[in-house]
Amino acid sequence: MVETRQIDGRAVTFRRERGTGPALVCIHGSADNHHTYDRLLDALPDRARYAINLPGRAGTDGPPLRNAAEMEAFLSRFIETEIEGDYAVAGHSLGGAVAIEHALAAPSERLKGLVLLATGARLRVHPMILQLFERAAESGELPPPAPGLYEQGVDPDLVDEASKARELTPIETGGADWRAADSFDRMQDVKDIQVPALIIAGTEDALTPPKYAEYLAAHIAENEVHVFEGAGHMLIMERAADVSEAIEVFYQCHI
Repeated sequence: MVETRQIDGRAVTFRRERGTGPALVCIHGSADNHHTYDRLLDALPDRARYAINLPGRAGTDGPPLRNAAEMEAFLSRFIETEIEGDYAVAGHSLGGAVAIEHALAAPSERLKGLVLLATGARLRVHPMILQLFERAAESGELPPPAPGLYEQGVDPDLVDEASKARELTPIETGGADWRAADSFDRMQDVKDIQVPALIIAGTEDALTPPKYAEYLAAHIAENEVHVFEGAGHMLIMERAADVSEAIEVFYQCHI
C-alpha cells in the first residue's frame, strides 16, 4: 500500500506493508524511487516493511537533498514519525550510504541491523554518468541505463518495468542523487558501526563491484556477506527471491 504523510511540512510518500517486526525500512539508490523495492517487498510477505521516497520524486516533495547526511536526517525524521518499536534499515547503492550514515549518527537503541545492498563505504561515480545527467537535464530525456546496472540476459520486461518507474524521478533529482553518491566517503568510519550488517553484492556489478562488499565486511565487526554470481547492480530486482531469503536468515540469526 502506498501512503502519504506530512512530515515537517513536507509530503512524504512511501510503500508500507504490514507484518511482523522488527520493521525493515528500505531506501532506494540514485535516480530511483520506492518502486525499485517492489519485487523484494513482495517476496517478504510476513515482514513489516517500508520503502520510502527520498525528497524530490514519486510523491515526496522536493527539493532533492545534497548529500547522504541530509538524506539520513530525512530518514531519521521518518523513523521517528512512522516506525514503532525496533527496526532495521536496508539501503541499495546510494541508499546504502544513507543506511551507513544512520548507523553512525547517534543511532537509536531501536536500530537492530543494516542490510547493505550493492553499496560501499565510498561511492565514486564515473564522470560519464554525471555528464549523462547534465546533458539529460538540457534535453529533457532520461539517459539510458548505466553499464553494469543489470546482469547479462536480464528479462527485458524487468528493464522496462524499472525504466517506467524511473520516470517518477525527475532528471534534476537523479543528477543530484548521483552527485550526492559521488561525495560519499565513510571509509575511515565504518569500523564504528555497532549493529550487525548483511552485505550483498553481485559479481557483475560494475558500479559497486564485490571489492566494495569485501571492504565493508573487513571493517564492520558483525556481518554476513553474500556475493551472487552473475548478478548486476539491480540485484534487488533481478534476484529478489534470493535477497529475500538472505534477509530472512539474517533476521533469524542476528536481529
